[in-house]
Amino acid sequence: RLGSRLPPLPCGDSARTPLLAPSSDEDPPPVAEMSAKQIEGAAAKPSLFSRVGTSIATTARNNLRPGAGLYSLCFGAAAGVAISGVVYAGRTLSVLLFDHEYYKLQSRKRYYEKQLLFTREQEETQQAHYLSSMAAEYDPAACRMPFKALDAKYRF
Repeated sequence: RLGSRLPPLPCGDSARTPLLAPSSDEDPPPVAEMSAKQIEGAAAKPSLFSRVGTSIATTARNNLRPGAGLYSLCFGAAAGVAISGVVYAGRTLSVLLFDHEYYKLQSRKRYYEKQLLFTREQEETQQAHYLSSMAAEYDPAACRMPFKALDAKYRF
């Protein structure tokens, strides 16, 4: 209902020309142009942050296209990370499914422990035989001082 009361908007090139400007091909007078800018609310000068942001965005847009150096570097890094992940997953599966080296090492460790225990028992037996042979040759009289009685700590 409200839209039906408003006059129709002009179409085409006449919509861009201000209402006060002459319809000829001449440039509009500066006063009319200035008043048109003020009426239309012309954009103020952009702030420093918006200019820096725009320049960064433009630089990124230009360098992140296929064929640009930065794009190639980023693409290569992403491909390297992806390939590394595939290699890591493959090695993990290989260790989980096909690595039997662990069992071999455990068996060798058990065999080494058995061999070490056997060797210790052999050494203990040899030490006992050595001590018994030493005890057989023990002469307490040789431990006493000449012409003195045998001290009690040397008795067997």
